[in-house]
Amino acid sequence: MPPAYRFPTPRTPHGPGLGTLLELLAETRLVTLTGPAGVGKSHLAARLAETVTDLPVHHCDLSDCADAALVPQTVAAALHAGTAPGSGTDPTEAVVRLLAGRRGLLVLDTCERVRAGCAYLVGRLHDSCPGLQIVLTSRTPIGVPDEQRVPLHPLSREHTVELLREKAATQGVDLPVFWTRLLAERLDGDPLSVLLAARTLGRSTTPQQLYGSLCEPGARFGVLIHGPQRPARHRTLLRSIAWSHDLCGRAERLLWARLSAFTGSFTAEQVRTVFASDEELAALVDASVVLADDDGSYRLPLAHREYGQLLLAELGQL
Repeated sequence: MPPAYRFPTPRTPHGPGLGTLLELLAETRLVTLTGPAGVGKSHLAARLAETVTDLPVHHCDLSDCADAALVPQTVAAALHAGTAPGSGTDPTEAVVRLLAGRRGLLVLDTCERVRAGCAYLVGRLHDSCPGLQIVLTSRTPIGVPDEQRVPLHPLSREHTVELLREKAATQGVDLPVFWTRLLAERLDGDPLSVLLAARTLGRSTTPQQLYGSLCEPGARFGVLIHGPQRPARHRTLLRSIAWSHDLCGRAERLLWARLSAFTGSFTAEQVRTVFASDEELAALVDASVVLADDDGSYRLPLAHREYGQLLLAELGQL
């Protein structure tokens, strides 16, 4: 199921429009929406599927699939309305047989924890089902031939202000422009943080109190906690960021923590000089933890930076 709440329709600089994505999908047949935690990948995939009215659409949420070997079985069960293939049936072959020779759209949502299983199944489907278009959402590409990566970016300050006022209004809060702009600055263009902030304001937290928490390092994780039950990874901001952290290797986690010492942007040369690290930086960029700017510099989104500082404190290196 797509998220129970709605992000803004992606637009520059947040991401491409639906028309652009449909054109790209028609050309490549395989598109992976990537981006940081809570940027709106699942929502965009759901919106894209809604616009497809002339093809059958199949959707599978892989967020609860913790074993890459179970990806074909999970997808097969989703395609069979929750009923897994019979005993002795190869689930991969069952999926291929169901989709072969037909035109359609398959959405595989939240692939990052089971990339290997997704890569195997998608490779088979891409080769065996020429009429099938495939959309994946993942914090990192799955690494198959012909995969077209489409990164989503944090919202601009202007769009953050618009979304915050809109979502606060749905919570019965008429947020003054002054406080909207101050809060938007501390929410760093993160759509999930905006949604959680609006829910926090709807629970009688004043804008002054929320702003104070957002200004205190790490305190945002104690107040941005009122997300929906589904998806579980978006229930709190801390859980969403921790999901990305759990996907990183040990060396990448250590570099993430150390990069939080930079108060702003940084260059690859600075990282090599200070931390003697190259491969780990590339891996963090690939995993949408570190964002690459147009001028060749890099930065940690504010929530990722504050999470890294919590890690530094645990390591005794703060």
